[in-house]
Amino acid sequence: MVQIMDILQTIAHFGKQPDGSYTRRLYSPEFFQAVEAAEALMHQAGLTTSRDAAGNLHGVLPGKDPALKHILLGSHLDTVPSGGLYDGAYGVAAALGCVLRLKEEGRRLRHTVEVYAFNGEEASPLGGTFGSRALAGLTDPDQPLMKETLAGFGHRVEAILACKRDFSDAACYLETHIEQGGQLEKKGLQLGIVNGISNIVRYLVTAEGESNHGGTTPMGDRKDAMVGMAKLIVAGDAACRAIGHNTVFTAGKIQCWPNASNVVPGKVTCTFEMRNIDDKYTDALIGDIRKVAEAIPDCRFSIRLLIHKDSAICDKGLMEQFERAADNAGATWQVMPSGAGHDADSIAHRIPVGMLFIPSHLGISHSGKEFTPPEDVERGGDVLYRALLGLDGRNG
Repeated sequence: MVQIMDILQTIAHFGKQPDGSYTRRLYSPEFFQAVEAAEALMHQAGLTTSRDAAGNLHGVLPGKDPALKHILLGSHLDTVPSGGLYDGAYGVAAALGCVLRLKEEGRRLRHTVEVYAFNGEEASPLGGTFGSRALAGLTDPDQPLMKETLAGFGHRVEAILACKRDFSDAACYLETHIEQGGQLEKKGLQLGIVNGISNIVRYLVTAEGESNHGGTTPMGDRKDAMVGMAKLIVAGDAACRAIGHNTVFTAGKIQCWPNASNVVPGKVTCTFEMRNIDDKYTDALIGDIRKVAEAIPDCRFSIRLLIHKDSAICDKGLMEQFERAADNAGATWQVMPSGAGHDADSIAHRIPVGMLFIPSHLGISHSGKEFTPPEDVERGGDVLYRALLGLDGRNG
């Protein structure tokens, strides 16, 4: 029987570092080595393949009824620097496992099945979800430095815009992924059925006080921008915890001026990032933060929006297919949001999407220590296969 772990090891061992981590960056030789391995398995399963200028690999397995819309499966093959074996590549391996299992069992579905192995899902100078955004027609030709960055890879903006696909023949997109968090393992659950991919809302918060001598300025006379920012960060963390509903808050990047050990800081900037699948919770959080900022006496605050990336809601019908497939496999599961971005987020702008999570040991991801037990790897692939058969059995 097809083993997803064997497929994963075949397509994702490229770029392995001495410390056990993996690095396959956008358009890198290691990425294309993984593409070659995945393409060979597609050919073995009977798919016809193609690649586009964005670096995406695409395979097509024709169904018995050409009038029916296609079912798309996939994920990405690139990694963060010094990443793990599972992030992204597992979803490609699970999709390949489905088509190889169809061949092994002598099945031909009514629906055409397509498999994608995307390029550039991880953050890069071209932005995250680069390959899937290109496919979905979401590339911004005026993105800063895009022309120059693409030229370095031997491509032109026009070639990336031409990667846009017509989705009129596509019914849905399914993606399996490691959770990249620790909820499933902590609860002893085997699967997560994703109800949505969180928004990403990022602000630049600036605190302005007054620089002065650190040795001679009495504590009562200070207008310390760092202290003011520290108070706001703590308040933001507390407000996020109070709001709940899977809202998260990160004060991630901080800079200080004049950044001298003996000078009271006169200016501090910090990024405040918050995520939830429902804007009302992130709106409430920034509202609470603004109120606190007005009441802090140490300094003056300005809060400027940098990024607002909308959430993507998973299709209820596809969630139900995953639920039935999980129940039929005897697997335990919960419905949960994804706090991380995925290629499904791009595709959700065009067709319904569904996502399935398997556990991440200790919640570790984007690290060479990333690990998921083999039985969980196989279970996720089996449930994806069962969901695929269930979708094929529906009318239309």
